[in-house]
Amino acid sequence: MKFEKISIRNFRNFENIEIAISNKNIFFGLNDIGKTNFLYAMRYVFDKDIRKNGFLDSDFHKKNVETPIEITVTVDISDTDDSDSQKLRAQLKGAILSQHTKVFIKLVAKYNVQELVAMPILYWGGSLDHLYEIKQRGYRYDIDYIFNVIYIDSYVDLHGLFKKNIATLIKSDDVADDDTLKHIQAAVDQLNTNISNLSGVKEFEGKITPEYQKFRSEGVSISVKSEIAVKGLYSNIVPYIKQTDDENLYPTAGEGRKKLLAYSIYDLLSAENEELKINLFLIEEPENHLHKSLQIALSQILFANGKYSYLFVTTHSPFVLYDMDGVSLIRIFHGPSIDSASYFYQVPANFEKNRKMLNRYLAEAIFANKVLLVEGPSELLLFERVLSTINPFYEVDGIYILSVEGVGFSQYCKILNALKIKWIVKTDNDLRRPRGKSDYVAYGFQRCNKIIGKETLPIQSYPDDSIANKRTLYAENKEALDDIRANCGIFLFVVDLENDLDEVLHNNLCEYLDTSDPVAYLQKAKHFHMADLVEAITDVDCRTIFGHYNFACLEEITK
Repeated sequence: MKFEKISIRNFRNFENIEIAISNKNIFFGLNDIGKTNFLYAMRYVFDKDIRKNGFLDSDFHKKNVETPIEITVTVDISDTDDSDSQKLRAQLKGAILSQHTKVFIKLVAKYNVQELVAMPILYWGGSLDHLYEIKQRGYRYDIDYIFNVIYIDSYVDLHGLFKKNIATLIKSDDVADDDTLKHIQAAVDQLNTNISNLSGVKEFEGKITPEYQKFRSEGVSISVKSEIAVKGLYSNIVPYIKQTDDENLYPTAGEGRKKLLAYSIYDLLSAENEELKINLFLIEEPENHLHKSLQIALSQILFANGKYSYLFVTTHSPFVLYDMDGVSLIRIFHGPSIDSASYFYQVPANFEKNRKMLNRYLAEAIFANKVLLVEGPSELLLFERVLSTINPFYEVDGIYILSVEGVGFSQYCKILNALKIKWIVKTDNDLRRPRGKSDYVAYGFQRCNKIIGKETLPIQSYPDDSIANKRTLYAENKEALDDIRANCGIFLFVVDLENDLDEVLHNNLCEYLDTSDPVAYLQKAKHFHMADLVEAITDVDCRTIFGHYNFACLEEITK
């Protein structure tokens, strides 16, 4: 069973939106853009506890109660051997034919002006043009016998969750419990006896009896007894964290600790239903109250654990995404109306062992509005310094500089394109000699062509990879290179970072680095020497770099 898409019409801030989804989904975007509302759209379809409340006028987009709310979820059940597909087919019965490979589940809610509420009606079937109303018994629809929604909000009420589900979590059905229950009852009886025998109780009995007998002497006396009773064996039990090799019990006071324990409880609850029902996990901002290391650990649980087969997560944290694989990345953003862009992300086979490294760079980039991709840490250090001078709040404005640690730009560009995140590439004008060949080819041009997806720049050859040849290559193709700057967002260095920077600030570099050959100095131990330079350059230098043709990518990313 595979989730395919959801369309939402006239619900809260969604006027009319269609989102491609899969079985594991990550929703991200700015605050107040609709991530929580998407989870509620899913809950109204699949969660009877939310659905039974109906919709208020404020649930309608801009309170347009003249138009019904419609939420439609499309599910692929073409894999007939899949147990979840079989569960869904079995419950649909006559609403689906054997040849149907998709199930459409549709909610429609029309506003009742007299009742001031819109109660949802659910439909399903194998054809969107011919759906059947789902049978309803009270607030429960037939769909509720298949799907079990586990909604985890960003601020989990651990004790409320524990109390609510205590009967499910703790069951005393062992024969040995009978003797224990007898001991408990005997202890309660003894407790009541001991309380009744306290001196204060006996003293009160001695005083109250003669007072009563003044009114009526019938040969009676007043006796006071304790009647403590166990009203539910587990009504007062509380979870504690017990440290290894420490017999003391510590309250689960820390919010992070509470959240991890709550996730553990949700895991147990989901296991109760997984044989009969399909568990849907809807998780809102799981990073709240969790340290970075625990967010990364949670990432592994969410994306590598088979328990979370159907997962819908909203997040603002890149750390939660470190172990993502086989997920739909879904960006919610504001255009003329709320819109979305999605990309199904599978970790490439050659990155399987270094998944966290690839995911770390990507996860940080997708939370930005504009991304400047560079080859390595030297560009990153310098560009951060320059942009911090021009606009100290450039990161607040959604600008992010991503070092790809090499020249593997294409994978990132493809994903950022799909998510409609603007990107700019800054890369070297390399000349390299292919194995077995004598001439050097325009390797930087080849890289640009690969990113663009067509042969835009000519692949010329030179007898060596000298600086002079690189400058000649750039000069001869400057018009085409300026064109891909303007239209494709690819900015090639005239030579490389160090030579292009030397052209802009040669005298200053000689002074700051105490050398007559700044290029050679910077290219030796590149990262460390660039760090020294970044400490030395002035704000005036940064503005000079920002305004120079060689570094026009910086001005472009700030537009």
